[in-house]
Amino acid sequence: MPTHDIPQTAGDLAVTVVADLYRAVTGRSPRALRAYQDEDALLVLLRFDPQEMHVDPDDGVEPLLQTAFMAMPGMVATAVHARSGAQLVPGNLSVCPERGLAVFAFTEAEPVALADLGARPALRLVG
Repeated sequence: MPTHDIPQTAGDLAVTVVADLYRAVTGRSPRALRAYQDEDALLVLLRFDPQEMHVDPDDGVEPLLQTAFMAMPGMVATAVHARSGAQLVPGNLSVCPERGLAVFAFTEAEPVALADLGARPALRLVG
């Protein structure tokens, strides 16, 4: 099981959760992952390989990653709340497949101190 650093903010924890979810879907880590927070506004930026969003013209089926991105904001908010008590409200999701960029927006409704998370278990992926 990978070792996770102890998150210090809801943004740090959200980045950890997004990384774990992305890894569960694609089998690899994102190219880059950052969180930017200004008061209660939180943005999580994820860079991915644009080929992950390529649609095969023969089947026309939308990529699994596209569907996963649509589900991630709610899962991230739920996981952050369960692991820390911080209340993130999912906002907009913007995905640019050509650039390999996904931006998740959240509002932190109930900021809490996360310094005492050392004893909490890391998010485990079952599969």
